[in-house]
Amino acid sequence: MKADYSLVMAAAGTLLSVIWLAVYMKGIADYRQMSSSKALQRLKFSGLFPAGFGIMKCCGMNAGSSRFASRRDNITEIYGEHYAVFYTLIHTAAQLSYASFLVPVSLLAGAAAGSVMTAAAGILSAALMLYVIDGEVKKKVEEKHGLVMCELPDIIVRLTLLLNAGMVLRDAWNTVAESTDTALGREMRQTGSDIRNGMPETEAFNSFAQRCRTREIRKFSGALVQNLKKGSAGLSVCLQNLADEQWDEKKNYIRRKSAASEQKLLFPMLMIFTAIIMMIIVPVFTNMM
Repeated sequence: MKADYSLVMAAAGTLLSVIWLAVYMKGIADYRQMSSSKALQRLKFSGLFPAGFGIMKCCGMNAGSSRFASRRDNITEIYGEHYAVFYTLIHTAAQLSYASFLVPVSLLAGAAAGSVMTAAAGILSAALMLYVIDGEVKKKVEEKHGLVMCELPDIIVRLTLLLNAGMVLRDAWNTVAESTDTALGREMRQTGSDIRNGMPETEAFNSFAQRCRTREIRKFSGALVQNLKKGSAGLSVCLQNLADEQWDEKKNYIRRKSAASEQKLLFPMLMIFTAIIMMIIVPVFTNMM
C-alpha cells in the first residue's frame, strides 16, 4: 500500500514538475525585463520568479485589476501609488513562484521518503506561502502607521509655528518636509513635489491622505483642504487644536503598544517559571521515592 502511494506521489510530482518548467519558460521574458529591479533583488530566491510570471500570464491575471485591489492598497502605502501595480505584480509573482515550486518538490520528496505526511507537510507549506508575503507587507504598513502616529503631533506643531511666523502654507509645508527624514517627512516631500509639478494643493493633500491611509492623517489633510477652500485665516488655530488632540492620541498609542509588549513577554515568563518549578519539584519527588 505504501509503495502504491509512493508511485502516485512520484507520478504527480513528475507531471507537476514538467508543467512548472513549462510555465517557467513562458514567464522568463517578463522576468528578464524586471530582473534589474531592486524590489525583485530584495526578495529571496528570485530565480524562481519566472514561474510566477508564467502562471499569471497563463491565467490572465492583471495586477491592476479589482481582484488585487486590497493588496495594491497596502503596497501603495509602502511604495507609492505610481509604483503600486508594478510592486503588486512582483509580490504576486513571488507568492505563486514559491507555492508552485514547493508542491512538486514536496510530492517527490514524499515519494522518495515513502511518507504521505512529508508530502502533505510540504503542500501545506506551499499553501502558507500564499499568505507569507502579504503578511510581511501588512506588517510594514502597520509599522508605518505607528511611525506616522508618533511623528504627526510634532509635525503639526512645527507647521503651526511657521504659519504663525508669517509663512504661507506651501512654504511652511516644504520647510517641515525638508527638515525631517522620516516616513511622514518623505510623504510630505512627495506632496510638495506634486504641488511644484502643477497638481492643485487640495488634490495633493488628498493624495497625501490616500498614501498614508490613517484616520489621523485624513483628519489632518481634511483640515488643510477645508481651510484652503475657506481661506487660511483660522488655519493656525485649527492646527493647534488638532496638535493637542494628536498628542493625546500618541500617548494612548504608546500605552497600547506597551501593554501589547507586556502580553508578549507573559508567555516566556510563564515558561521560565514552570521550568524553575519543575527543577525544584522533580528532585524532591525523586529523593522521596
